[in-house]
Amino acid sequence: YESSIRPLGKPAVTNPSTPPNESFDAVFSIFGVIMFPDWRKGLAEMARVTRLGGRGVVATWQEQGAATFLLLGQIRRKLFPERETRAMPEGVKALGDPEGFTRELVAAGYRDCRIEQVVYDYELDIVMLDDPDTVFGISPDWADLNDADKAAVISEARRMAGDRSLLPIPSTALIAVAQR
Repeated sequence: YESSIRPLGKPAVTNPSTPPNESFDAVFSIFGVIMFPDWRKGLAEMARVTRLGGRGVVATWQEQGAATFLLLGQIRRKLFPERETRAMPEGVKALGDPEGFTRELVAAGYRDCRIEQVVYDYELDIVMLDDPDTVFGISPDWADLNDADKAAVISEARRMAGDRSLLPIPSTALIAVAQR
């Protein structure tokens, strides 16, 4: 099978060598298309290049992302409920529930959608909180905090961990398999 797999290393939406219609038996977007500004166009492009009878596989996060992004959002909402957190990309919000996810896959050109919910406990090593920018640094929600607020976030994460050296962060993904 390996010799028949042709990976496309670029987003098909912007790929200058756009593949012809119905080029692939299976098309995958693992936490990718959900980040596109025009995620519906991305789903439609996936369906366009999937051969009839082929499969499209799309993964998205449920709720507010995963791992440390999810943890930071939870802590910010608890400690600073009056502050707004950054919204997840529109694709994450729209596809974050199975009914909406199915509806959008059908609108893109897929059918017979099956969606599985998968929970992965990302384990944050509490020692990493000694250098919190390596944990939260790429999040705009972290950058918006002053030093005192950052210290409060770190303190809350340590409190949540208790005596454990690893803090599990249950992160829920929705994985859809649909037929074209």
